[in-house]
Amino acid sequence: MKRTEKSWIPAFASMTGVGALGSLPILTLFALPLLASLFFSFEITFDRQAWQNLLAHPQLWSGLRLSIYTGAASTILALAAALLIIIGAYESKSWHNLPATMGAMLALPHLALAIGLSFLIMPSGILARIVANIVGWQTPPQWVTTHDPYGIALIIALAIKEAPFIVWVLAGFLNREDIRQKFVLQRAAAQSLGHGTGSIWLRIFVPQLMPKLIWPLVIVFVYAATVVDMSLAIGPTQPPTLATVIWADINSEQVVNNARGGVGAIFLSLALLMSLVLAWSFIIVTKPIWKNIMNAGPSTWAAPVFAGHTKLISLEVFYVLIAALLFFMSLAQNWPFPNLVPTASLKPWGTIFQNPNALITSIVLATLTSFTALSILLLWLEMMNQKTDRIILWLSLALLGLPAILVGLGQYRAFLRFGLTANMAGLFLSHLLPVVAYMAIVLVGPYRAIDPRFSATAKSLQASTLKFFIAIKLPLLKAPILSALAVGFAVSFGQYIPAQLIGAGRFSTLPIEAVTLTSGANRPLTAAFAFLLMLPPLLVYVAAARFGRSRWSNS
Repeated sequence: MKRTEKSWIPAFASMTGVGALGSLPILTLFALPLLASLFFSFEITFDRQAWQNLLAHPQLWSGLRLSIYTGAASTILALAAALLIIIGAYESKSWHNLPATMGAMLALPHLALAIGLSFLIMPSGILARIVANIVGWQTPPQWVTTHDPYGIALIIALAIKEAPFIVWVLAGFLNREDIRQKFVLQRAAAQSLGHGTGSIWLRIFVPQLMPKLIWPLVIVFVYAATVVDMSLAIGPTQPPTLATVIWADINSEQVVNNARGGVGAIFLSLALLMSLVLAWSFIIVTKPIWKNIMNAGPSTWAAPVFAGHTKLISLEVFYVLIAALLFFMSLAQNWPFPNLVPTASLKPWGTIFQNPNALITSIVLATLTSFTALSILLLWLEMMNQKTDRIILWLSLALLGLPAILVGLGQYRAFLRFGLTANMAGLFLSHLLPVVAYMAIVLVGPYRAIDPRFSATAKSLQASTLKFFIAIKLPLLKAPILSALAVGFAVSFGQYIPAQLIGAGRFSTLPIEAVTLTSGANRPLTAAFAFLLMLPPLLVYVAAARFGRSRWSNS
């Protein structure tokens, strides 16, 4: 068996004899642009005057505290919610459909969720109108629910959006056959000692799951602490998060402010790195204390199962509510407070379809980048040895673990040197980087997990490499390939920073239009753009789930 595995250097290498040529597309379109972006993002590091201007910025330290606080709080809440959902759903009737459910939630862009949540909780939003009709209010309450100074609305939005991602990661790990069998044996042993479900998860399962979540949690924290579009839509303004301050400097017409924004992105990245180091040190030092706390509860504890079911149902209801609310709001022409039902109008949709450039650009970019990413990843996986996968995976994790504002700024400077700004080629490459990163993480594991005995059997039947790939391998990989395409499409569709910087005002995409509208008073048009941000990725995901079943599947 070992000899079979070593002799099977994936498909096209043995067919064409060009082997390493499979690395050229992904190195040219992903690795080199990423490395160039990282190099140019730190180009301004030694600008002394820019650092002095940054340190003198009146919103620096308040913005930094707010960024770290909102990032950490939303990550902790998302992790807690995800663990509760996993505990409640594991091996229940809903477990089989859990990855699909979480995937549908992941298809909803962050910005669309933030806009929908703002319509729900704002002083003249749906919740306030319901309360007003009960208690008799005639004017909106003086509540600060969106853009609140403590970032509570932003924390809630981030936690609700990131919990499905953590659940999806955990479900993929728990669905591995070796892990499932190990957990079955461990649970049987614990139950024989009188431990309930909650105790088993808290004492046995969760400690084994947490190491697998290190990188996903780093990605979630960095994203939450540096997000720009959600902060502009629903985040605090007085003071704003540091990412928002930096973004304003980067887009300023003053060169001095641009330099300050550049070193600000570096400063924020270093501050987050220091925060992660301190958090990790704190966990290591206090590990015995946490272990004692986890072992202090009653052995018969079973409460998390009910809480997990409730959390899952609540999350599903919330996502459906946000989608329905966005569509409902997009039809609201005149909606005086406290009326529950507005005067309906199709005018916002007419405005969009009279000038559909933003929608068309977003769809074209998402389609091209997702299929390009799939093509270059398949070439890599087919023509390169499995040991080289770590190169792409580490580059992908580095990209996702760095603040998007830092990478975007590096992209802008690098692309400016090579004449790739304000044109479709640069816009395409800037969207392709995160798409390849996410699709690599989704696809590499399932691709390499195919049993090598399939290829050995095909060879014994004298099937060509190409025939084996088309007739056997692709059908086996249909589900992960289509899932990766859906993920890539959604990631590209929701990109804001690359579209704004690299497009340089020449191209308009749905995220750019939606963020711009959030600062205005045209709520129906804002809702229509937010709903369009959600609809295409969701349709692509549904299609991937529908057509992703293997031909040998019994489901």
